[in-house]
Parts: sequence; C-alpha cells; structure tokens
Amino acid sequence: MHACWCGNTELAFFSSEYGQCRKCGTLVSQKVLPENQFTVSDDETDFYGKQYWLKHQDQDFGFPDIYKRSRNDMIERNLHWLRVLLKYALPPAQVLEVGCGHGSFVALMQQAGYKATGVELSPWVVDYAKKTFNIDVRIGPVESLGLSHGSFDVIVLMDVLEHLSDPVATISHCINLLKDNGFLLIQTPKFKEQLSHNDLIDQGDRFLEMLIPDEHIYLFSERSARALFKLLGAEYVYFEPAIFSHYDMFFVVSRMLFLMHEIEEIETTLLVNPNGRFALALLDLRENELYFHQKWTELDADRAISLTKLSELNGQMVALQASCIAKDERLAELTAWIQEREARLVDLDRQVRELNALLRDSEADRLERGRQISELTAWLQEAQADRQARGQQVLELTAWVQEREARLVDLDRQVRELNALLRDSEADRLERGRQISELTGWLQEAQADRQARDM
Repeated sequence: MHACWCGNTELAFFSSEYGQCRKCGTLVSQKVLPENQFTVSDDETDFYGKQYWLKHQDQDFGFPDIYKRSRNDMIERNLHWLRVLLKYALPPAQVLEVGCGHGSFVALMQQAGYKATGVELSPWVVDYAKKTFNIDVRIGPVESLGLSHGSFDVIVLMDVLEHLSDPVATISHCINLLKDNGFLLIQTPKFKEQLSHNDLIDQGDRFLEMLIPDEHIYLFSERSARALFKLLGAEYVYFEPAIFSHYDMFFVVSRMLFLMHEIEEIETTLLVNPNGRFALALLDLRENELYFHQKWTELDADRAISLTKLSELNGQMVALQASCIAKDERLAELTAWIQEREARLVDLDRQVRELNALLRDSEADRLERGRQISELTAWLQEAQADRQARGQQVLELTAWVQEREARLVDLDRQVRELNALLRDSEADRLERGRQISELTGWLQEAQADRQARDM
C-alpha cells in the first residue's frame, strides 16, 4: 500500500481504493498514478490540462465546466472566501492563490484592493484567466516560480491540498513564502475519522463524492490537518465555517497568533476606493442573499413542520372520526340494549306485581284456612273431652285426633314456608281442604255417634 504523507506505511483497509493511516487518520489513495500526473506539458493530453476543465469536469462528474464556473463562482464561493480573508488580512495585503483555476477569486481580491496573483498548472487555463479577468496568473507548479521567501501575507489553496502528491514539500514551500505573520487560507475535503466506508454508504454521506482516487491523493481529517501543519511549524489552526460543510473544511493556518479585524475596520478599508466599494456591495448582497436564504430555509422548515403537523392532525381527525363512528355505533348498540332491558324490566315489574297479588291472595287464603283449622281444632278438643268418659273407643279416637292435630300443625308450617311459592301453596291448600273434609266427616260421625249414645 502507498505510504501516508506522514511517512507511516501501516494503513488500515478503508475501501478498495483507499487506505487509512493508523497514525494520523488520513485517507490515502492506493491508485498508481503516472509520473507526469502533476505537471502539464501538453494541454490537450495531460491530466490537469485543458480537457480537465472542460470535458472531465462535465462528463465524468456532472460539474459545470470552466466557462460556467468563471461566471458563477464569483457570487457564491468567492464571496464566502473573501469575507473570511478580510477577517484576517486587510487590503492591500500581498496574496498568492495556488491552483486559482479560472481566476475569479484573484480578480475579486484585486477588486477589494489586495495585490493578488494566481498560479495554475495548465497554460491554457492561465491564458483563459488572464483574458477573462485581466489578472496576473503564472504557470506553476508554485515550487518552480522562483518566488522570494517571506514575500506574501496570504497564500490561498482552495481544493488543492487533496491533489498534492507531496503535501509536506508543497505546503512547506508555501509557508516559506509567507511573511512571519502571514497565513494560509485552505479549503479541502473533510474526512470524518469515526465513520467507516460502510457508514458513509449507509448514511448517504456526500463525502463519498470526494473519493476520487486518481485526483484526491490525501483526504485529511481535522486531526491529520493539524498534524501536518504542526510538523511544518505552523501550529495555529483556526477552522471557519465551510461553504460546502457537508463534505469540506475551511481553515486558516499560521506560525503566529492571528490578528482578527472587526467588521467596522473592514468596511472602512473597503470604502476608501471605488473598487473596494463594489466589493463591499457584493459582500452585502451576498449577506442579504444568505439572510433571505436562511429565512426561506427556516420558513420552508416551518412549512414542512406545519405540513407534517397538519398531516398528523388530519390523521388524528380521521382516527377521531373513525372513533366517533365506532362510538356512535357502540352508543346505538347500548341504546338498543338499554331499551331492550327497559322493556324487560317493565315486563318483570308487571310479573312481580302479578306475583305479589297472587301471593297476597294465597296469604289471605292461608290465614282463612288457619282460622278454620283453629275453629275445627277447638271443636275437636270439645269432642275429645266428651269422649274421654266413653272408654277405650273414645281414647283411641282422641289419640287419632291428636295425631291429626300434629299433622295440622305441620301443615300450618308448610303454609307459612310456601308464601313465595304459589304453586306449592295451592297444593297445600288442596291438601288442607281434603283434611278438613275428612275431619268434618269424622266430626259428623262423632256427633252422630254422640247423639246415638244420648238417645
């Protein structure tokens, strides 16, 4: 496997095209590249020649070609970079942009009052930048230009660091070109060390777009970027918000503590000359655009939340309606059940009243029969008293009558127990009627016998 920029040869497997340095965390391309990959001697055939900016960007990645980029970059990324540059260095600082492409950022920096120069590998691109923006652009690489050490306040490397075959040598050279208090302004892809290749795929992370092994040789994390610059004696690293934060990092690097300028100081500097006023106006327009874009994003997010909430409420309403329908159906069922039970209760009440009437009639009949039994018992006792003097026959009759009295007492108890049972009470009534008939017959026989004896 290819070694890391830090010299470590122990790389962990990351993907089929990249290894991950076990020491600093950098992703290292494992693709074997030709020796002339990083120079342009033939603009038509060399990798970073003319076709890289025309066909390669458009056909291989679907990115805008250099003609569209030279128009669109000014109002987007260039203004973002300029605002950060102004924060750390005011015009007329000396600025070199390594890998300036079509040169629009060099032109914008010149407009703001900086003494800006660009460097590019392709002679065709250099010529295009000069003609398009009337700027100073030189054919690199930067190491071959013979620039004086300590001659620049700022060196800009936008989307360059990841392309360098020897970042230690190139960045070390750039740092030597800086004044003591100078700094580098860098944008490069940001590798998140905690995520594996499968994690990136599962999350649909846009950093996957940066895995271009024949171009992006080293993909740094924040940790490995700090390690690189610390190795080169520039240990002051400050990360700024990247315009494409979903896969980039954007930072300034210096050998000394940064001196940051306030907004009032920046605006005062730009208002000194007409070109600076135009640059400030562009920055203000960009600020307003970002403000309204943020507001639109917030409104769109609020709208999405509102739509989600509305959808939830609609769902709840549908569920509530279904619940109400179910409750109405249940209420109808309960109402029918209550009406049925009410009719049943009315019928039961009627039956209770009828049974109570029957019970009262049965109780009255029982009392009447008890009275008759009492009278007949009295008559029987009189007959028994009369028979006591009449010998063995009278005694037997008396014993028989006493046995019947016991039976009558038992029948009276049965009558009281059958108060709630009309059917049993009726049967008892018939039985007592039979007994009364028998006793009446016996009494009549006794009276007839007595009359016969008296005669």
